[in-house]
Amino acid sequence: MTSGSAASTLGLQAARLFFERQLTKVEIAARLGISRFRVARLIDQALADGTVRIEFRDDPQQDLALGRAVEETFGLDLCVVAGRDGSATVDDVARLAGGVVDGLLSTGDAIGIAWGATVARVVEAMPVRIDPSIDVVQLAGSSTSLDAATDPGDLTRVLAARLGGRAHRIHAPAFVDSAELRAALARQPEVADTIARFDQLAVALVGIGAFAPATSRAADRRSSSSLLRSGALSDADLARLLELGAVGDLLVHPFDPEGRFVAPDIAARAVAIDVEALRRVPHVVAVAGGAEKVAAIRGALATGVIDVLVTDAGVASRLVRLARGARPARAAGATRGARMARPRARRAR
Repeated sequence: MTSGSAASTLGLQAARLFFERQLTKVEIAARLGISRFRVARLIDQALADGTVRIEFRDDPQQDLALGRAVEETFGLDLCVVAGRDGSATVDDVARLAGGVVDGLLSTGDAIGIAWGATVARVVEAMPVRIDPSIDVVQLAGSSTSLDAATDPGDLTRVLAARLGGRAHRIHAPAFVDSAELRAALARQPEVADTIARFDQLAVALVGIGAFAPATSRAADRRSSSSLLRSGALSDADLARLLELGAVGDLLVHPFDPEGRFVAPDIAARAVAIDVEALRRVPHVVAVAGGAEKVAAIRGALATGVIDVLVTDAGVASRLVRLARGARPARAAGATRGARMARPRARRAR
């Protein structure tokens, strides 16, 4: 890395601490090990060269204190909370998430994208760029049961168009009949090229699916889980997930209230990023809101996979209240310490 790019990276870090975390320049200097005068110069330079833009936009109100409470309770890098009076909509959450993801993306980065209605709204809210160096990577195969607006292949294409980047799609179903067939598909050149990019991701944008207490085929179509709406799971699969206590899913990976991923043999049939590869992504951004998703969001946070959560005030306050009563144990290997131990620096270019 050149000294110029190092200074730019340090300037961006200082600006984030100043504008997003609202730390004083003295506090930033202590954290970065430099003088407060250099901190001031770095922030000024970041504003002057356009690395940091200050915009006045009609964004929804944020509850910063509640966001910090969720961060501290669940060991997150960042939690952005829309609204303070319970009036935040899914579009408010999506607009805030679009700004968060935009701030995390740099030139030359790769971003992975999941599926779902909430993720689709985040894509619509993303600021437009023209950056051919950005790669947009589909994280799971598709299903004919999904609406075009929430299909991962279409979302990959639309997001790449908004960013001016390159789309890398998975031309395969989300689930196949066996792990062996999944392995065979993964060896096909077009599929293999996209899967190989999973380890190059700087950001992954995912939703959190919520399972209803009693899942049926009729209810699947109305489910808040794209995994269930995809129709890719059999009745036997669904019954087994409920027996195992699954409350939600991250992409194609169901989990229980304690954050344990259940039925890994089902996920092994999915043409999608696996849990360990997802853990290695520096910034996993989950976007979810609504009272019906509180249990699923709580379980998803307990997995230790999520770094950034964007949600609404109703969900955030409920998460904090529940944690004060009986905080769920993190899954084995998913402690905050384990997450912090993984590489956080961007890949070399």
